[in-house]
Amino acid sequence: MNQPDGALIDAYIAGDMRAFSKIVEKHRARLLWVARKYGHNEEDANDILQEAFLRASRKLHTYRHEASLSTWLHRLVMNTGWDFRNHRNQVELAVLDSETVPHEINLKLAVDPIHHKETLLHLQEGLAKLCPNQREALWLIDVAGYSIAHVAQQEGVQPGTIKSRRARARQALRENMGESVAPE
Repeated sequence: MNQPDGALIDAYIAGDMRAFSKIVEKHRARLLWVARKYGHNEEDANDILQEAFLRASRKLHTYRHEASLSTWLHRLVMNTGWDFRNHRNQVELAVLDSETVPHEINLKLAVDPIHHKETLLHLQEGLAKLCPNQREALWLIDVAGYSIAHVAQQEGVQPGTIKSRRARARQALRENMGESVAPE
């Protein structure tokens, strides 16, 4: 059964993960040819394609149906391939088994969990002070990545109501965080 792209997109945005798998199956072969133009070998092409599909899964809710999905995915693979080709050499890879890894790029030492603990605690306190509907709107849009329209439909309210809840939540967090945490 060959479903149209629009139906698969709607199903994926609604939470059906299998719909995205069907999109991948449907477009993978053609997009792999595009990825091969940017990679040095088959492994690079597959890496480019995998990164492009990851980006697509995160941004599919922004797809506006102005062009076909295959065109949108094609452009995404091209952009990912361009990034791969032009930024690959700028990535610094530290080998952690080596004794010569400089301290400033040693990934084992890069995280300081104590430094930001106070900010995290203030953020949690600020979120706890929000009205439940404001907290949910903020969380679903800014953290989970859902669109305003999707959240409005899920909550059974108008998109303007979700925008208002989110704006109030952001303002309350700014006020709470501004009082307790100085900018660095």
